[in-house]
Amino acid sequence: MKKISQEIDELLVAYLEGALAGEKLQKVETGLSTSEELRNRLEVLKLIQQSLERNTLLHPSDNFTQRVMGNLDKVPSASMLTPKNGLILLAGILVAMGIGASLVDTGLFNELNGMLSLNPIKLPTGVSTPTLPAIPLSGKLIVNSIIALNLGLAFLLLDRTILKPFFNRRSRMQF
Repeated sequence: MKKISQEIDELLVAYLEGALAGEKLQKVETGLSTSEELRNRLEVLKLIQQSLERNTLLHPSDNFTQRVMGNLDKVPSASMLTPKNGLILLAGILVAMGIGASLVDTGLFNELNGMLSLNPIKLPTGVSTPTLPAIPLSGKLIVNSIIALNLGLAFLLLDRTILKPFFNRRSRMQF
């Protein structure tokens, strides 16, 4: 199935609108009679045209342009995450990372080593049941991964709530 060119699309739209005559009209009708791909595309274009005709576009209010132009010089509102809230969240993340690191250090998750067997999973009847693999499980690795994700979240939070506003203020002061 090859892609229909924009040129042919434009001819099909003109055909739908009744704006074709003569040789072009004959060419489109011949193409439609021989190509199912063109007929399918014409149906899609008909659906699009009907959808556009049903949905009337809303017109903006009379003073829309005036309000937009009047608000161009205003400073955008601040984000919901203020530096104070960011610091509180950052402290919480650091505390959680510290607790996780101390639990890993004490060896609490060392006993969680083993294999997670998928064979007890019941498949629907009639489906051949292949031997499912066992997945190695390491509690220490899982907790270390969670701590690493927490660290990434902490850096992202630090950047968005503290560093970005700080450098934005500094750049505005220089001008």
